[in-house]
This record gives sequence, C-alpha cells and structure tokens, in this order.
Amino acid sequence: MKPPNVGHALLFARVETKRRIRVLLRSRLQAGAIAIAGVFLFVFSGAAALGAFTLADSLSGTVDAEIVRYGRLTAAALVLASTGLTGIRIVGEQGELDHEAGMLTTIPYRDGVLGLLLAELVGVAAYAALPTLCVSIALAAGSGSAALGASVLVAATTLGVLGTATGHALGYALRYAFTASSRLAKYKTPLGVAVFLAYIYVVGVSQDASFFMPLLDAVGATPLGWVGLLPFAVIGAASVTDAAIGLAVAVVAIPLLLAAAVRGAGAAWYVDEAHTDSRVERDETSVSAGPLERVVGRPSAWVARTAWTRARRAPIKLVFVIYPAFVLLTPVTQAVQTGEIPATLPAIFAVYGAWAAGAGFALNPLGDEGAMLPVTLTSGVPGRSLARGLVAAGALAGAVVVLPLAVGSALLVPFDAVQVALLVVATGALLAGASMLATGIGTLFPRFEGVRISRSRRVVTPSLVAFGVYSFALLVVAAPGLATQVPVVADALADRLGLTTSLVQALGTLLTAVLVGICGYASYRVAGANIDDYRL
Repeated sequence: MKPPNVGHALLFARVETKRRIRVLLRSRLQAGAIAIAGVFLFVFSGAAALGAFTLADSLSGTVDAEIVRYGRLTAAALVLASTGLTGIRIVGEQGELDHEAGMLTTIPYRDGVLGLLLAELVGVAAYAALPTLCVSIALAAGSGSAALGASVLVAATTLGVLGTATGHALGYALRYAFTASSRLAKYKTPLGVAVFLAYIYVVGVSQDASFFMPLLDAVGATPLGWVGLLPFAVIGAASVTDAAIGLAVAVVAIPLLLAAAVRGAGAAWYVDEAHTDSRVERDETSVSAGPLERVVGRPSAWVARTAWTRARRAPIKLVFVIYPAFVLLTPVTQAVQTGEIPATLPAIFAVYGAWAAGAGFALNPLGDEGAMLPVTLTSGVPGRSLARGLVAAGALAGAVVVLPLAVGSALLVPFDAVQVALLVVATGALLAGASMLATGIGTLFPRFEGVRISRSRRVVTPSLVAFGVYSFALLVVAAPGLATQVPVVADALADRLGLTTSLVQALGTLLTAVLVGICGYASYRVAGANIDDYRL
C-alpha cells in the first residue's frame, strides 16, 4: 500500500484544525465555555505540578514496588482512555471528511486519514500538553534530574499518540461495520444510548477503580504498560530493558495502526450504505387514527401518531433530553452503593420524566414541522388540535416510561399505599401539564434552524430560551406536590401546620394539579392561538 503524502496530510491537518476552531468559537456561549474550561485547565495544571514537585522528593530513595506498579497501570489507563474517546469520536462525527465528495476526488483518501489523525493529535495536545509539561518540569525540578522529567514527557507523548492511533483504527473498523451492515445500522442509536448509560454508570456509580482494575492489570502487564516504567527506569527503580521494549513496541505499532486506519477509512468511506428497511410496508388506507381519536379527536390523534413516527424514525432528535439525566446520578449512585432507595428518587423520576416528555415532543411545535410547516398551516387543522396532539404524544410516551420508574422506586423506598396513589396522581398531572406548558412556550420561542450534530447531519432542537423558560415554569408548578411526596418534608410540614402527613401530601398533590391545570391550559391556549396566527 502506498504511504500517505506527509505534505498533503500536514496541509489537511492545518485546515481541519482551523475549521474545528471556527466551529468551537462560532457562538459566544461556546467561546465562554471554552474560556472557563481554559481557566480550570490552568488551575488543574498548577495543582498537578505542585503534587509532582512534592512527590519528587519520595523518588530520591528506594521506591516501593507498589508505586512502580502504578506506573504500569497509569500507562494502561492512558492508552485505554485515549483509544476509547478517539474511537467514539471517529464513529461519530470526526470520522467524516468535510465536503467528503469533493475531498475524495481531490486527494488520495490515505492523505485525508493521516490529516485527520494529525488534527486529532492537535486536539489532544490542546488539553494534555500543558498539564504534562507542568508535571514533567515539576518532577525534574523536585528531583534534580532533568532525565526524569524528560522520561515522563516521552512516555506520555508516546502513549497519547499510540492510543489516538489505536482509536482511529478501531473507530474506522466500527464505522465500516455500522455503514455496511443493515442490522448494525438499525441499532446504532440504541447502542449509542447504551454506551452513554454505561458511561454514566462508570463515572457516577462505580466511583472506585475496582471496576477497571482487571482490565488495567491485563493491559499493564503487556509491553504497552511497560512504557509507564520509563520514569522509574531512569531512577533505577524498574528494568531498563522492560521500558525499552515497551517503547520499541509502541513505536513499531504506531505506523501499523496508521495502516489499519487507512484501510478501515477507505472501506468505510467508499462502501455503499446499507438500507435499514429491506421491505416496503403496506398498510390499509384508512382515515382512522386508532383508539386515541376517541379521546382527543381525529386530527389530534394523527398529530400524535406523526410525532411518535418521527421519534421512531429519527431518535437522534430526542437525544438532547438525555443530557439532564445527570440529575439522577447522585440518588441512583446512593441507591446502588447503600442498597437503600432515597426518598427523593420517585419525585426526581417524576419531574425529570415529565420534563423530558414535554421537551422531546412539544417544545418546538412550529420548528418540528420543518419543510411541512406551510402544509400544516394551510391544512385547516386548528392550532389547538395540533397542540392537543403534541400534548397527547408527550404525555402518553412519557407515561409508559416514567410511571413504572416512579411507582417502582416508591414501592422500594417504601411508600405506603396512599403515598403511592398520590405520587401516581402527581406524576400523571405533571406529564400532561409539562407537555401543555411546552406547547405554549415553544410557540413563543420557536427555532427553525438546525443544529449540527455531525458534519453531514443537522437536527432542529428547541431554542435555549424555550428550554430555560420551560424548565423554570415546570419546577415552579411541580414543587408543592412533589416536595410533599418526600416523607421528611411532609412530616416537617405536618408538624408545623398541625395536620396529618397524609393530608399534607394530599393538599400538595391537589395544589400541583391545580397549578399544572391552570398554567398548562393557559399555555395550551396560547399555543393554539400562535399556531393559527402564524404567518410565514
């Protein structure tokens, strides 16, 4: 196989790096977030340097074998982390060429692969170079050995390049599999969600290293882990031969991994995309929308069915509602680690589930129509019917998931029968009310332009203003009912007001239902009026 042209690859990497910087800085919000991250990076680097300088004193004498073992484990962790993160990015959006058709007919694809790898290394260096340099300099200054600092720098750089190259090779192989296989392509999104949930579990629930230790020990025992012995070999605490073999294996593996990445990218970029639907569905033509039309009317029932169909065909549009799931991290972690379900967990499930249902289906009624908006506005369907259909879609879809979670966790707390019944009422009211709130707020602050989620795909999501207003309003109306479902809060209020706990919970649920009903209905009417009055 002909090797890539380094000159072309360097030029490609420079252009790609500039493009990524422009993407990051195209909005003030992103630029501000990057600035804040930069401040934290400086603080972290300073703290790491201080710790390394203090640690350098203990490396002047005899080094315990357990500390040397941590060198191998650290090397294994660096390789695995960089491999995993890079692989995920390649399977996602970074494995695509910008203006792919033009690029693949202008330069050999192998030059593009090397260019993407170099651009990825620049991105890694932007985050890792400063702390690595600070630690290396601090170790050299604290120990009085420049060789020790240089060895840390060499080992970290080698492991970073090795992990990034491995991630590229693995990522392109997976990308080819997802592109060529109709079965894998069909389940790509569920697999992505599963990986995200696994990530949440690893980060939040498995807070100690026991989850990773067998894997780290296995990788650390290979020549890849021996690279981490290089700093200890410099001070005579580890075998120089082992460290040299580890470095040699890593240096030899990098070009081999590049060759594998080139072959994988060529296969992924040139393969014909598999079709996930191998058959044409033929349904009987009918104007009936099913049992739902007896409840909300035929036009609204068809709106709900259309919303569900869109979510099933393009679930990526609903991924944004998963991000706030981190609010579940602390109570779920507490439940797993202690074996006891926090009394607040059912309420958190109810609030988050209602929020997600409303945001996913009803927070952008106009923008979600996309190119069909002119047809929708001129179809003769009243605005309230459209809003009612979106409310039904969000409430019913949310109920299927949220009610079992809330009730199941309440039974495990455990709640008594009255508390469970009140929680069910409050959750049901929130599911309907959240979607009604979302329709009105969404029509007041619509968004029509797409948000880029990859180089070749954009999706229309609700506006940030709509998110903020909707989230605040929902928390306000949910507060009385859900706060009183927490036994500690209900008992405190009962003692203060001289009432029974059950009566306090019933009054809280009633107040939430009233607030949700009033605010939700008002928002629903606003949505109907805004849809009817909207002009292109």
